[in-house]
Amino acid sequence: MAPAVAVVEAQSDRLEVNVPMSVSGLLADLLQRGVILRLSQDRTRIVAPRHRLSPEERARLRDDKREILALLAYADEYRALIRNAFAAMTARASASSGLRELADDQARLIDELGVDLASAIRDGEARQWRHETGLCPACGDDKDCAMCLETDQAGAED
Repeated sequence: MAPAVAVVEAQSDRLEVNVPMSVSGLLADLLQRGVILRLSQDRTRIVAPRHRLSPEERARLRDDKREILALLAYADEYRALIRNAFAAMTARASASSGLRELADDQARLIDELGVDLASAIRDGEARQWRHETGLCPACGDDKDCAMCLETDQAGAED
């Protein structure tokens, strides 16, 4: 995978500076492309669809394995948290009691994962939740809220 390139202007000349993509950014990019990485059952290996990864991406997974394993553990925890949030929000009656604790956990996990990766996970889980339950995770119904429209649009693109 080619590193991200930042363009820096110096006087009237343009210089290109190679800025390597963060591990969190790499995982977010893969997830947004539909490449889902998981931890092995013993949580010591990365399970990935090899045919969907370039040789450079596979090398990066090997090189940054320790950090990726940690992020994937947080990602699993965040997925579970998001699913519980969707369930709480659609149940409405009992939602308020657990939402404070949920918000604290969510803030902690977003700090660990980074905003881009956390957003990619949340969006993927929202689409999956809506597909499995037929309910919007935000409004609990099939209405025209922002998340309903986003999940409909993302589903149409898939």
